[in-house]
Amino acid sequence: MSGPILPFPGGRALKIVDPATAPADPGELTASLGTGPATKTHKSRRRKQPLSTPTPARPPRELTAEEAELQHRMFEAYFNGRRPARNHSKASIDTDLKAVNHLLAFIGQPLWLLTENDFEVWSAHMGITRGMAPATQRRMQGAVCTFMRYLVHHQGFQNAALKMGGRLQEIGHSENRIIHTTDKNHARMRRHLTSEEFQILLRIQDAAIEIAAQEAPRRARAFMRDKAMFLTYYTYGLRLAEGHGLDIGSFRPNPDIPELGQFGFAHVYGKGTNGSGPRFRSVPSILPDIRPVLEWYLDIVRPLYQPADEENAMWLSEHGGRLARSSIDHRFKLLVEIAGYDRADISIHGLRHMSVSHEAEADVSLHFTQQRHGHAHASTTQQYTHLPEQYIRETARRLVSAVVKGREGPK
Repeated sequence: MSGPILPFPGGRALKIVDPATAPADPGELTASLGTGPATKTHKSRRRKQPLSTPTPARPPRELTAEEAELQHRMFEAYFNGRRPARNHSKASIDTDLKAVNHLLAFIGQPLWLLTENDFEVWSAHMGITRGMAPATQRRMQGAVCTFMRYLVHHQGFQNAALKMGGRLQEIGHSENRIIHTTDKNHARMRRHLTSEEFQILLRIQDAAIEIAAQEAPRRARAFMRDKAMFLTYYTYGLRLAEGHGLDIGSFRPNPDIPELGQFGFAHVYGKGTNGSGPRFRSVPSILPDIRPVLEWYLDIVRPLYQPADEENAMWLSEHGGRLARSSIDHRFKLLVEIAGYDRADISIHGLRHMSVSHEAEADVSLHFTQQRHGHAHASTTQQYTHLPEQYIRETARRLVSAVVKGREGPK
């Protein structure tokens, strides 16, 4: 039997050495591979002078009782007032509180006497003395800047700081802190699959299931699981983490659409906002074809993994436990690559973009699509919408025809 076969993960590509350019000396070859002695070919370089240890411009001091009381009120108002009021998680609040305390312990001055130089010296201390990773430094700097921005715009605290002989100011800005690359560079544009491309993936999966069932039956269940899994991601427009967290009891019937059976809704924990924890949302299905697929998976495919009675995960690994998020993404990228597409341009999140785009093509209400996909703002939903050129041209043609007919008036 001939046909496309999906290779299994774990293969390694071997580097082929051109005999015309291969080193003649075996010792040179082993040295280049890291298995033999390598000869130094570069000249000795001048040793770099170590960077000086950053220290505060002013010696740290103890706060007076009055200063300590005011600073305590500032902390209470923000970390026990504003942040919980915005539904931020306790872990996020505690992490940011540690960052602010780290700054104050190093500088040894009250909040209203902090300067840009203090912030920069502290930042240098984190990178040079402590050797913190840039991502950690960026997070701590962001926590301090957000806290100081809140205090600067709090008129009551600003007046109290002026009475103390200081002034609250924003000590961190884009010129003296680490900016995330996505804040200053355009992110690589990922694209979503077209309907035709997605159908190609499904046909490849069907062929792989058929071949594996005859030649490697134990592998067939993984291809069958993947087909149901990827269709579920597309049907409900799920994020990677949402689909990963699905359980067999995550689905509920929709009384208004009985033909969907028990798969009318998928209950998931989606992405939070502004530091809040995962948010629960109920996603309605609008594709009746998902019912036979998921019934087939739950009745036939999932039992092949022989899960334990207490295991409720929807997608199972070869060991019978919940399939890892990295494995879900890897399996999809593998399928994309086999289909001849660039795996760097298409991720499983593209199925969510495809779901949004196809609803736009079907003239589904933007508000409905926004709510179904759990977007806080309609602008986010619009960014997910990628309409094909043919759809745009046909829509424009209909619009022009309607305008022309309107001008002509009834005959």
